[in-house]
Amino acid sequence: MERVTVNAHAKLNLTLEVTGREGAFHTLDSLAVSLDLCDIVRAERRPLEGGSVVMRGMGCEHLPPRENNAVRAAELFFAAFPQAEGADITVEKSIPVGGGLGGSSADAAGVLLALSRLFGVKKEELLPLARALGSDTAMQLFAGAFRMQGRGERLTPVAGMPKLYFVLICPEGGVSSAACFSAFDALGGSGSSGMTERAVACFSAGQVEAAAGECKNDLLPAACSLHDKIGEALNAARSLSPLIAGMTGSGSTVFALFKEREARDRALERIGKENFTALAAESIQNEE
Repeated sequence: MERVTVNAHAKLNLTLEVTGREGAFHTLDSLAVSLDLCDIVRAERRPLEGGSVVMRGMGCEHLPPRENNAVRAAELFFAAFPQAEGADITVEKSIPVGGGLGGSSADAAGVLLALSRLFGVKKEELLPLARALGSDTAMQLFAGAFRMQGRGERLTPVAGMPKLYFVLICPEGGVSSAACFSAFDALGGSGSSGMTERAVACFSAGQVEAAAGECKNDLLPAACSLHDKIGEALNAARSLSPLIAGMTGSGSTVFALFKEREARDRALERIGKENFTALAAESIQNEE
């Protein structure tokens, strides 16, 4: 195999519960789903050792290498598997940057997956590398619905998860995760208790409306304090009459959730797009 192409899927947090701290980091309990929205990662063998990474789209062309998770993923892979030859890697971005959709982690996971397929490394061997690259990266090695606990290292696939349909509303400009958690602490640092477990149970039982009622994000007040357009995006999402309107990750992307594609598509046609980017997305079922 000389060339590999991988879809690096965005993720969406249906719930995000801050459960405590572990050293300098907050611990979480979150129900997250992979989306069909994705970046494209291509890797091609080359005779030189190591990996070169080129980013295209979404303003990432000049991202410094030390801040680029795709570059870090390639470096970790070749350090861990010195028997692997070199590769030229290209990342074509479509996932909005800094929006809580896990684009940076998706790129890291996509690079790891592309290189593993190129050089015959098992996916299970990538998990330690993924965990070193960020809390979402391990989940994004896979596709489907997962309960993520701790710092994202404890992954439990969610059985029976229905396909879900979303309108994503993306205000201009993202929110720094570090700044959002600092603001969460400054606002009192009060997390929820048990909503993720209840949401997982309801979704698995096919009780989508009840599950939607449990879908909340403890970081929402903190994110709104840092980005004044998130509240406007939430109001726009609520105006679409979804099952629930919420925020993914530490923001700034807001979502409106629908049970059916037709209802989602009608909602997308109604939304005013003067102030926001609006995208259609749907969840991906768990890999067998």
